[in-house]
Formats: sequence, C-alpha cells, structure tokens
Amino acid sequence: MRPLLTLLGLAFLVAVAWGQTPNDLFPQGKGVFEDNCAQCHRANGQGLPGTFPALDADLFVAGKPQAVIATVLNGRKGHLGRMPAWKDKLDDRQIAAVVTYIRHAWSNRAPAVTPAMVGAIRGK
Repeated sequence: MRPLLTLLGLAFLVAVAWGQTPNDLFPQGKGVFEDNCAQCHRANGQGLPGTFPALDADLFVAGKPQAVIATVLNGRKGHLGRMPAWKDKLDDRQIAAVVTYIRHAWSNRAPAVTPAMVGAIRGK
C-alpha cells in the first residue's frame, strides 16, 4: 500500500510541477474523448449495446486506474470486438486526460489519473 501512496503522491507533485493538476485534465480529456472515443462509446458514454461497451456506470472504468490506463494504452480484445491501442497515437498527458474524463464523466466518480501514472505503465 505504501509504494502506491508514494507513487500517487509523486504523480501529483509532477502534475503540479507541470502546471497540470488532475482537475485541469478533465476538460482536455473531454476533447480527446470526443475526437477519438465517442464514435464507438457515444458522447453519453452509453456505448452501442452488443457492439461497443458502455463506459458510464461501468465497474471496470471506476475500478483500478492502472487497468484502465493499460487498456487505453494497449487496446483490448473482448467478446464485443477489439478496442484499438492508443499508445502510438496519444501521449501520456492525453491518455491521462481521457482516462480522467471517463472516470469522472456521466455518473462515474472515480479519482483522476496523472501523466506520470500513464508513463509508469507505458514504461513497463
């Protein structure tokens, strides 16, 4: 537990040092979502039943941020098809912004993520 708290604290300090707090990422994340994700997951986060999963009120989206970040970075193959990997198209700040957005948009209320958290997972 302590390493995770240390990592989160460090990520917050890095975000503040970059002049980017997690709350500042939300508006940018909305734009990234609208430009890259809404076509499949819909602007309202409801997805398209049987084709693209809903992100609103989704336990995975609201769960461990590392899993959500890894999914956005690396894509995912599932029973509804394949989500593309975004690691070569979006930088750490954009991914942190969009993950922060989906974790706090609609009825979701999960904590924000930072570019440092994304960078740590991208580097694994």
